[in-house]
Amino acid sequence: MGRRFKKPGTHVDYSQRPNLIKNHPIGTIWRADITYLELRPGTWVYLSTIFDQASKQIIAFNIGKEMASKLIIKTLLQALSRASKPTFLHSDMGSQYTSIAYEGLLKRHLIRHSYSKQGYPYDNGPLEAFHSLLKREFIFQTRFTSFEDLVLRVENYINWYNTERIRING
Repeated sequence: MGRRFKKPGTHVDYSQRPNLIKNHPIGTIWRADITYLELRPGTWVYLSTIFDQASKQIIAFNIGKEMASKLIIKTLLQALSRASKPTFLHSDMGSQYTSIAYEGLLKRHLIRHSYSKQGYPYDNGPLEAFHSLLKREFIFQTRFTSFEDLVLRVENYINWYNTERIRING
């Protein structure tokens, strides 16, 4: 069951960048995204996640109190330390993902950046689906005592998702 709430908005002022994975290129694909998590009514934290298309697992995540480039850079560095680098990283066109620092990190690691169409989250469907499951199965059902409690419990959920949760087609 879904839940309606008002979350902070975002906006971009630049033109559409290319979706390099749209026609199923050969190579490995990681998907990256940020989602809002409500710590308590009116208090938001941000989950940065990287999903490996081949293994269908979350290979890196970080939770921060600010939705900034440093959060997603930390997540990408974590993923690079745990898995072989991908051919492509697919994300939306949020300011964090189009920042000079993030784009530079991808270039230094020779990872091609693919982008979802503006306002079209379906291009990043597998990761959007994970975020939806996380919220429906866990976040909306849980009261957190602190930021640290949320981080620990989300980490436990992701471990369960990666290792035990039954999934269709994967």
